[in-house]
Amino acid sequence: MKILLAVTGSISAYKTLDLTRELKKAGHQIKVILTKGAEKFVVPQVYKYLGAEAVYSYQSDFKYPNVLHVELGNWSDIFVIAPLSANSLSRIVHGEASDLLTSVFLALKPNVPTLAFPAMNTQMLDHPFVQENISKLYKLNSLSQVFIHPTDSGELVCNEVGEGKLPKVELILDFIEAFPIDKDIIGDNLLISTGATIAPLDPVRFLTNASSGLTGFQIAKYALSQGKKVKVIAGKYATTKLEHLNAHPNFKLVRVVTTKEMKEEVFDSLKEYPHYVSSAAIGDFSFKSSNQKIKKEFMPNELEINYEGDILKSVIESKLPSKVVGFAAESELTEKVLIKKFNSKPVDLLVGTKVNNGLLKDSQLQGFSNNNADYLILDSYQHFTKANLSKNQLAQYIVDRM
Repeated sequence: MKILLAVTGSISAYKTLDLTRELKKAGHQIKVILTKGAEKFVVPQVYKYLGAEAVYSYQSDFKYPNVLHVELGNWSDIFVIAPLSANSLSRIVHGEASDLLTSVFLALKPNVPTLAFPAMNTQMLDHPFVQENISKLYKLNSLSQVFIHPTDSGELVCNEVGEGKLPKVELILDFIEAFPIDKDIIGDNLLISTGATIAPLDPVRFLTNASSGLTGFQIAKYALSQGKKVKVIAGKYATTKLEHLNAHPNFKLVRVVTTKEMKEEVFDSLKEYPHYVSSAAIGDFSFKSSNQKIKKEFMPNELEINYEGDILKSVIESKLPSKVVGFAAESELTEKVLIKKFNSKPVDLLVGTKVNNGLLKDSQLQGFSNNNADYLILDSYQHFTKANLSKNQLAQYIVDRM
């Protein structure tokens, strides 16, 4: 992706140095525009050391042999303004073309999205003029893709506590990658379950597994980038990276604890989300739990359990979703094992992976939490695919085939 990053005059401008490095590591092309105010906080040349192809000053438009603001507007897939100061916000919404940033904004094609990440003092952010300007910028979304990300709250550089902080670099990176760069993409609503469910025994003890929910997160992020509306039903302790997508206009996140809660949420969502990816590591049973901690002297040798049923099988039998992707996390993964699972739960795509929680002696952690894993994938035509994929590559494989 070709990312044009505009940095304005805010103390949080220094975070965009890390952002540039992370964008480059993720394989993106970056060019940087600095406003006059930004140059008071950061050194332009550092961006080049961190991977930017070019860095432009606020006056570069008047020195460049070509029409730079048009050239950069045509080059970019996405225009990111981070941080966006109150001053630059005001100049943008009033249609100024007084420096390179404002000129580029006016020269962008309608299909090039603009993502703005404001950062300023809480009182400035709450001022009626600033709020009016934010509202004006939102109204532009009917003409072009403009999105303003909410600020974070916390301790500000002025030692006050409140709204106005620039979000973390990791969040900005994930959000940029999740934003569709083609406005004409028409997506199908996608429901994803991810992470582990929990079977409580008492207020202290519970049974769960090591599923991180990262696979579901990557599927959600890639699906959003393809223009789909996505709902994720995640286990309580699934990755907090899912919250990085909360502000996305096409994203919804619901967290659940037990298998029963996940099943209810899945079936409540299927009418609105016709495609279902069951990537969650769902527990098969629950305990007859106690409201008080069970003392050791009263702990039975055998625990009474209840079978919770198979959510994926129930979904298939309901015939509500038009397409279904299932996952099989196995300690011993073979074609025979996968075919047996497929015959009992015929899905459009069955993704098998060999996993281990890494807690047992001589075991090696594979699949759970690891970014790369060996996958054995079976499609509805009984065709097997073997591949070592990152979670991001697996996400693209699944969504593209749905």
